[in-house]
Amino acid sequence: MRPIVRFAPSPLSRGISTTAPALAAPPQKKAAASSKTVKQGFNQKKKESASGGGGGSGNATIALRFSMAGSPPDLSDMAPLQPGKYRKEHVGKPALIREGTFEKLKASGLPKNLEKELSSSGGPASVIRQSTVELAQKLEEGKDRNSKDARFVLTGERGSGKSMLLLQTVAYACESGWIVLCNPRASEWTNSSSHYVYDSTTQTFSQWQSAQRILSTLSATNGNKLEAITLSSDVELAQGRMVEAGSSLDTLVQTGAKDDRVAVKALDAVMAVLEEQTQYPVLWAIDEAQTLFTTSKYRTADYTPIEPYHLSTPRLALDFIAGRRTFSRGAVITALSLSDPTTLPSPALNTALSLSSPRPITPYTQLDPYHLAHASSGLNKIAVPFGMNAAEASGMFELFARKGWAPGGTDQLFMESFTASGGNPGELARGLERTYLALTA
Repeated sequence: MRPIVRFAPSPLSRGISTTAPALAAPPQKKAAASSKTVKQGFNQKKKESASGGGGGSGNATIALRFSMAGSPPDLSDMAPLQPGKYRKEHVGKPALIREGTFEKLKASGLPKNLEKELSSSGGPASVIRQSTVELAQKLEEGKDRNSKDARFVLTGERGSGKSMLLLQTVAYACESGWIVLCNPRASEWTNSSSHYVYDSTTQTFSQWQSAQRILSTLSATNGNKLEAITLSSDVELAQGRMVEAGSSLDTLVQTGAKDDRVAVKALDAVMAVLEEQTQYPVLWAIDEAQTLFTTSKYRTADYTPIEPYHLSTPRLALDFIAGRRTFSRGAVITALSLSDPTTLPSPALNTALSLSSPRPITPYTQLDPYHLAHASSGLNKIAVPFGMNAAEASGMFELFARKGWAPGGTDQLFMESFTASGGNPGELARGLERTYLALTA
């Protein structure tokens, strides 16, 4: 942000003050010591204290005070986002995610495009949309059914709010007693950012780091529920490790989270227990799921590209997405992200879900048969509308005004923003951000 220079008093001007004492004139340099007594290079003794702006004395501290930097907005009076709010009469109203639930969401890792918005400016608030209510109803209807009948994929244009909708659904599950496994950054499973090694026993590439992260997140967000589930039989892990029958599921989770040698097998065993248990419904929510249906950035020793179904973590997720493995009680919800142009949906995914493609798909277009089979496995497609209706947009504008992102909060600014964005949540937010920056830059 560029500094503002004004010569007349203005509420937008900002000033800088310092608590550092005025620096005295530097003392006269002493005569240089003889070359015989001067120590050079690594033998030269470090000075006791730095002088000038490089370090200063321990008492010289500098504080910058901006007259524009006010206290963050107070949203504490806003209604909490509880299961009772996921109803038609609350559509268009902003709500605040409760602190305990938000801590669980942060432990899972927030979506990249929402992390800054939800972690600042008064707290994690969002607007309840009609899609929010409908997806919560689907979740409630399926909590006592097999997850094979409750596999959903959120589709829609960029900025339509798929990630926020998924996050609201996860918050609903957390508040409703579900065991929740949320992975908002599935691209990290395929972008070659973690270690992997070929496992001849499973004929897949083992990703122990991602397995450990999943197990750690599962324990951090569901510890009490995992402790209530006991193992019905011994679980044999690699390296001679074993978790005995009668132990809590959390013990198995912690074993894998702390030992990278058994993490992959422990994760598989944990998911097997969650498949069979019926004490709690289980939700697995995955954002950026389009990265599971296209060639990964991992390579073999001879630099051959590795497909996600040959990597241990994506393979496990695809088993549940495709319905090969299911929870006795639960659901699997995925969302496709279009924010990164390098990870757009593959032709196989677009073909299976009948999605629009930036490039025409012809009979000569190569479609990976495995990706096509996974995407054609009976996923229930939920198309998130491009734009919000007037009530939803009004609630979002009200929230932004409370946060200080909509200067003045006038009806004229709302209509201009709503019309220019077509009601698209992402475009509406970006438009208001540009307006705010234009007034303060």
